[in-house]
Amino acid sequence: MFRIIGLLLMFALSLSSNADNVLLLSGEIKAADNQTFYSPKTDTWRVQLQWLLPEGEIAKEGDLVVVFDSGAIQNTIEQTEVNLFAAQEELVRKQSEAKQLLMEKEFAQKRTELLLDKARVDAAIPVEHISEYDHESYQLELEKALLANAKAKDELQQQKVTNEVNVTKQQLTIDKYEFDLDYNQKKLSKMSLYAERSGPVIYANHPWTGEKIFVGMTAQPAWKIAEIPSMNGLYIEAWIHEIDYKKVAVKDKAKLIFDAYPEKSFSAIIKEISTQPEERKLWGEDVYYRAIVDFVAEDIALLPGMSAQLELVGTNHD
Repeated sequence: MFRIIGLLLMFALSLSSNADNVLLLSGEIKAADNQTFYSPKTDTWRVQLQWLLPEGEIAKEGDLVVVFDSGAIQNTIEQTEVNLFAAQEELVRKQSEAKQLLMEKEFAQKRTELLLDKARVDAAIPVEHISEYDHESYQLELEKALLANAKAKDELQQQKVTNEVNVTKQQLTIDKYEFDLDYNQKKLSKMSLYAERSGPVIYANHPWTGEKIFVGMTAQPAWKIAEIPSMNGLYIEAWIHEIDYKKVAVKDKAKLIFDAYPEKSFSAIIKEISTQPEERKLWGEDVYYRAIVDFVAEDIALLPGMSAQLELVGTNHD
């Protein structure tokens, strides 16, 4: 209940007085240029928020700001590194084995080639110098040597192909493990987010409950976790109820009071009003129009997230 009341005061329920024709709007300081931190996409879809730099603390460029639970990814990386190392050793073994088998086949082929040369010499001896039986035996040995040599050449070629296939398959296995390792290392890098600028850390609100993001909660992919606003280009975001929409126009001037400095007032002007209303689920079923308000406020310290009150006098644009 108190949370809802706070949100109503923070963001923009409008109050109007028919007697004075005064419209009061609540708004929040925003920054035009922020570094926003979002929850990453993981294999388990939901991810636990493990650590956050305390809200309001000034982060310097390069500081660690958000850490998500990465235990499962780290385990996967460790197992992939083990598998990769084993696959690389297996590749060395296969290459050594392939070299040995190729040497054996090359030796066998050369041996059959020498036997073939000897068989050709024997077969070339004229029949008149040897017996008919020996002549026929030499011819048969030549045919056998020819077949043995052809078979040895075929086996040598097959061994070359087999070696190439085995080594290529093992290299593909290594490539897969290297790809998986690189992919998971990139995922791991997204589990820790760092500041790219200096500025105060502002926590986001839970998209369902409206409460502040907190350490230990689980988030879905692309949820806004925190932001580091730029201290340049500050503006006020206010929400105008549909009933009061026609009472406000661009360039209307307003009296501005920040909740942190209630004793001071400043000037503001409506810069932009959306043309499409939006539902604010935490505020009920009514719709609201987003307004951007420019202001001038010197000699005070302002931070995005601070709330302010806008007083528009004499606004009636019916």
